[in-house]
Parts: sequence; structure tokens; C-alpha cells
Amino acid sequence: MTLKRTVVFILAGGVGKRLSLLTRYRAKPAVSFGGKYRIIDFTLTNCIRSGIDEVYILTQYISRSLVRHIGIGKPWDMDRMTGGLHVLHPHLGYQAADWYRGTADAIFQNIPVLRKLDCENVLILSGDHVYLMDYREFIEFHEGSGKPASVGVVGVPKGMTSEFGIATVDRAGAITKFEEKPKESSGTLASMGIYLFNKEYLISLLEELEAKHGDLDFGKHVIPRLVSRKMISAFRFPGYWLDIGTLKSYYRASLELLAERPRLKLYRWSSPVLTAPDDSPPFVVTKEANISNSLVCNGCFVRGEVRSSILSPGVKIERGARVENSILFHDCTIGAGAEVYNAIVDKGCVVGARAKVGLGDAGVANELQPAYLDFGVTLIGKRTIIPAGVRIGTNCLVSGTIDDGIIPKRNLPDGGYFVAGEMRP
Repeated sequence: MTLKRTVVFILAGGVGKRLSLLTRYRAKPAVSFGGKYRIIDFTLTNCIRSGIDEVYILTQYISRSLVRHIGIGKPWDMDRMTGGLHVLHPHLGYQAADWYRGTADAIFQNIPVLRKLDCENVLILSGDHVYLMDYREFIEFHEGSGKPASVGVVGVPKGMTSEFGIATVDRAGAITKFEEKPKESSGTLASMGIYLFNKEYLISLLEELEAKHGDLDFGKHVIPRLVSRKMISAFRFPGYWLDIGTLKSYYRASLELLAERPRLKLYRWSSPVLTAPDDSPPFVVTKEANISNSLVCNGCFVRGEVRSSILSPGVKIERGARVENSILFHDCTIGAGAEVYNAIVDKGCVVGARAKVGLGDAGVANELQPAYLDFGVTLIGKRTIIPAGVRIGTNCLVSGTIDDGIIPKRNLPDGGYFVAGEMRP
């Protein structure tokens, strides 16, 4: 069948509070994943692989690094005279528009843009999900359903249903019941947060609901209304999908890339994930280095030991240093004789010689953010310097200021924190 013209709106303005220090200075879609990628790369790659070349990205929270990364869309072949990639920031001027107050409100505030688009379908995606999908299958399902709206769903374990919107679906694919993050549910089909609408129906529905809900949200307001009217179907996605909403899910998904048979394969030469180019030189492994079961990107210089870890571009591991079960962002340096275990180390950090990070009692939750950091991983914030010889326990939060990055020359016990500047739990 010939598919109708579809335009994409990507929601990329969320705060991502549960990622703690990783989103203190960047939007969640701009967080590094898999060494060389940003989270939003997966959604953008899906679009161009699906033949969709007109994309609008809605930003809001600390968008500078995200906007710099996507540029004019050249890595995804979206730097075009017609169509292409466009960034939409919050603005004033349209019916007292303001900061986006909900996922659907973000689309509502851009209805003037939407009206002018030459399309029949509007595909609404999230910029902070990791998955590889051909949206043409979703569009074909939607157009064959006979309904004006469709949502992508994926099966999740029963113990995780409280983290998602859960749909009950009949044999014809129509959604008969929808629960937003229920404490208990008999269903296991979770909303992926991707929606497909007939354009004119979407505009009329948002204008109707905005009058009642200032914080208009797809999960809370739009989908329940569509279910009550029997106007929405569910497209079941059989592949790998992950909403990186917490530090735990981010850490586990990252290390799963190192499995012998990973669910998400980043090394497919036939259809690689596309990202902004990196001009770093080739990585160097000296004769005294020892690397196993790890992902090492361009520009890395390894003289120490690396096990089951991810090294982003520009990471340096000095002689005698040891890194294990850890994720190191761009341009980090691990000093001679230092040890880093079970840690996420943000961009530009320096771990001084003979310092030890991440050893301790995993059962002691972090004092500042116990709900986010209680699974035996230490988080080092952007451009922090760990002085030589200092010992940092597990479940710790450590962040100096962006200006000088210096923390006190003292040990930090399990569950402890040192975060310069204001940071609320």
C-alpha cells in the first residue's frame, strides 16, 4: 500500500530528574549512550531509515548541548531545502503560550506550525528512548486500523507495570482500557510513548482538551479520552525498547551492550546508528594495557586495565589504573594506579593517581537521593576532579563546580555525597 505523508514531532524537552547529575547540565536526549552516541540518535536514525525526512524537535530544558549535537541534521541526511530537521523552542505570542506544561501541551502550543504542514499523519516520538524501529510498519498498521489515533506498545514484566501506561487490547487491536502507571495491573502492554494521529483529528482533539487541562499530557488526558471514545488502536512492537528514565535503567542498559548476545546490537554494519561525526584519532592500546569485554571508542589511550566497561571518545587510562563495570564519558582521565569500579563518570572528569572509586557496601543508599542511587553504583558529575589518593565509596554522588571542579581532599563513605551548588533530592 502507498503510505500517506507523515511528519514527525520529537518531544525532547524533559528534565530527566531521575538521571541525577547526568542531566544537571544537559537535556536527557543529549546524554551519552553506548560510548559515541547520544540518546536522541536512535530516534533520529529510526526516522531517516523509515523514509521520514521532515522532523520537528521540541526542546525546553537546558537545550544547548542537544541543539549543538543535532545542528542542521546533516548526520541524519536532514539538512535539506524542503522538509529536513527543525528545532522548535518554547515561545510567547500564540494564545499566551509559555513553557510546555505537558507532553500534549507541547504539541498544542505548536499548532500554528502543524496547520501549515503538508501531511496527513503526525508521528509523535520521544527523544529519550533507545530502540531501533521501522516506523513504516507502524504507519501501515495505523492506516489499516480505520481509527484516527494509534499508540505503540511493548510487553513488559509484571513487576514493571507501575512505571508505564498500561493498555488492555482486544483481538482487533483496539485499546479497551488504559491505566497510567497503575500500582497493580493484569495487563503487561506498556505504552512506548510514540503516537500516530491523523493531523486534523489531532488538532481538533488538542483544542478541545486544552480548555480543560492546562497541563495537557498524552498519558493522563489524551489517551484516556481516545479510549473512552473507542478511537485508538495499539501497535505491538516486538523488538528491544527502553525508556532510560532512571540511573539504574541507564547503567544496566549500557552494560547489556557488552553481553555476548546483546539485545541491542550497535555494530551492525548494514544499518548503523547515525550520530554527529567525531574527528578523534584512533584509540591506542599500549603493551602494558589489558582490555576485556569492553567498548572502546576513538581517541582513547589505554595503558592500564579495563574490564566490562564503556570508554567514550578521548578517555585516558594511565599505567597501573584499573576500570571495571563502569561507564566513562568523553575526555575522562583515570590517573596512574587509580581504581574505578561500578561507576558512571561524566564528561571531562579526572580521577587522581591512586584514588579509589566505587568500592564499598552496595546496601547503603545515597543520603541525598536514596530513591535514585541505591543499587551499588557511584556517580561522578561533569568535570569533577577527584584528588590523588582519595577514596570514594559506593552509591555516592560527587560533583564539583563547572568552574573549577575541585572537591575537598577527603574520603567519602558509602552513600555519601559532595555536590557543589544547590541540588535537591
